[in-house]
Amino acid sequence: MSLYVVARPGFANETLAARQRDETAARPPAESCEALFWAIDGRDLVVLGRRWRVGVFSVVELAGRRYVQLSLEGSTRYMLTLRLVPDVTVSRIVPTILAWLAHPTASGEVIDIE
Repeated sequence: MSLYVVARPGFANETLAARQRDETAARPPAESCEALFWAIDGRDLVVLGRRWRVGVFSVVELAGRRYVQLSLEGSTRYMLTLRLVPDVTVSRIVPTILAWLAHPTASGEVIDIE
């Protein structure tokens, strides 16, 4: 089965361009890998009355994604990798880490943040 997109001349291109402008304007500016590293590294987080220190090993871009490798040190030590789309900001990363710490799983897990 084949799928085709059919549109009136000029209409689809104008609508698509307007939608792309709106989506770009709604996104927060992407942070550099270095800025992301320093924004997370050394943070203290408290989850369910327990304190955790975040240590970032690396932030790299690979194949259109960012990978953040970190350790979470508290009463237990966890290793975690976050796989992000490049425009994800710290304001979305920290709540994800907090949620994971509320119900941690095996060390070495990869968490996707879209």
